[in-house]
Amino acid sequence: MFTGKISAKTHYMWCIGLFCLLSPLISHAQTLTVAPASPDLQDRLSAEASVLDIALDAPVGDVIATAQGDYGRLLALLYQEGYFGAEISIQLAGREAARLTALDRPSVVHPVVIEVSLGPAFVLGETEVAPLPPNADLPAGFVRGAPARTDVIRQTAATGISDWRDASHAKAELVDQKIVARHAQSALDVNLRIDPGPALRFGTLVVPEDSGVRPNRLRAIAGLPRNTPFSPAELDNVRDRLVDTGAFSSVIVREAEVPNPDGTLDIALEVQDAPLRRIGFGAEVETRDGISLEAFWMHRNAFGGAERLRFDFDVDGIGGETGGIDVALGGRLTIPGFRRPDSTLEIYGTLERLNEIHFTSQYAEIGVRRVRELRDSALEIGIGARLRYSDAEDAFGDRQFRHALLQIDATRDLRDDPLDARSGRYNQIKAEPFFGLSDGSGSGVRLTGDFRRYREVGERTVLAGRLHFGSILGSSLEETPPELLFFSGGGGTVRGQSFQSLGVDIPQGTVGGRGFVGANFEVRRDVTDTIGIVGFLDVGYVSEDGSFEDGESHAGVGLGVRYRTSLGPIRADIGIPLGGDSDDNFGLFIGIGQAF
Repeated sequence: MFTGKISAKTHYMWCIGLFCLLSPLISHAQTLTVAPASPDLQDRLSAEASVLDIALDAPVGDVIATAQGDYGRLLALLYQEGYFGAEISIQLAGREAARLTALDRPSVVHPVVIEVSLGPAFVLGETEVAPLPPNADLPAGFVRGAPARTDVIRQTAATGISDWRDASHAKAELVDQKIVARHAQSALDVNLRIDPGPALRFGTLVVPEDSGVRPNRLRAIAGLPRNTPFSPAELDNVRDRLVDTGAFSSVIVREAEVPNPDGTLDIALEVQDAPLRRIGFGAEVETRDGISLEAFWMHRNAFGGAERLRFDFDVDGIGGETGGIDVALGGRLTIPGFRRPDSTLEIYGTLERLNEIHFTSQYAEIGVRRVRELRDSALEIGIGARLRYSDAEDAFGDRQFRHALLQIDATRDLRDDPLDARSGRYNQIKAEPFFGLSDGSGSGVRLTGDFRRYREVGERTVLAGRLHFGSILGSSLEETPPELLFFSGGGGTVRGQSFQSLGVDIPQGTVGGRGFVGANFEVRRDVTDTIGIVGFLDVGYVSEDGSFEDGESHAGVGLGVRYRTSLGPIRADIGIPLGGDSDDNFGLFIGIGQAF
């Protein structure tokens, strides 16, 4: 330990030493100022100036080269903001960086001082883009008197070319641009000339020979309409149809550089096959329902035509209190491009055993369904038929059912992200007429609907709502298989209420109802980029009759946590029952993806 006094001379020498130690840091001072003051623009210019971030011990030549390159980077940003008379000074140790050469290079380049004099903000003067197709839709900011932003000018040129391409002129291009800055008036005159080229039609679709998918199937799925007017939207459809098969990890659609003499344009496909086989699994946990496990095996190109063959195996109710363990095994063959490019054929079969609180059921079904996707309207329409056998036991006793069913459904999905929607909507309606094929098997129609809405409030809050319903008309409770009737309660309907805790009470016990209405409301709030919290209210209503009369309702309220991953958000919800006959004080629900 040192004790004593420091003499004036010693104190002076310490100050000299301290200055020598700190002088490299002091000399490395870096500043950027903007006049007139504009804090936002100053921050953006600082982020663009690479010389401000260069290392202290970087070679002098590197610092000079970086500073000289910053003139162009800063000028481009100023032009983008409409400052065409700005002056930029970048000084290295008091010398202008632009004047330094390899033969006149200083040994010291710090401090770095950047001064920007903005000058007046320019506005657009004379503006012209020609020629343009009928009904061209140029950016609103490309008009006389608007701020003269270079990004608006670039967007205008790109829009003009895009409008011509939409009008079948595939080779439209910008051939001339005349941009004049009138400094006295602080105005920028812009004249853009576009060569639309000839109107073209689709020619031959050139497909690769090295793909595992046969060339004729590639053409059938892509569905390029040969000899029809060129359309960028149709090229997007070609790519999307191929991507949706799941058979390819990469799909590129290229236009030929030169049109054919007959006015057609050939299109080339480049595809990279995805791995043929895939396996996956998932799990959910609920306090009363127990653990649910699911696994699948899939072949992406089963017969060389991008057919997808998939088998699913599900086990539910492990360790739960909902009657027992449910087991399901299903298989599905999906054939894309069936008879037309936007049509898919599905052939499927299912074996399932249900051990629920109020019934047990073993059923088997086989079916076929054809789906048509109308991409322009984001609409998917399906029609199908299936045969169904069910051996069930519930409050009505032990019964067997045989039915033939038709199915007509329509789905419109406009969500921005199906697993974690922040905006958009989802609508689905389904009608299933069913016909009894044995004694005690009733005939009627089963109607279901699912409607969801999502809206962002600010940057971190999302309001989500769901209304779903079901109705069975024509068939009585006793004539309808119990697995087709409606219950409420559990993670899929009302969180906080026990699984299938709400049904219809009859003298022999409880069965499902022929009418159901459910409503779910959530307020989702982002705490960080990966963690969010959710408050929710769920309501369920079940009636004996399909017209929704004289039913009973229950509700649940609770809080949840979301953790975002690359597979979607992992959710954990705790729900508390409101009303109803639930024996639980709360319910815990864990799974992947938002609740709806």
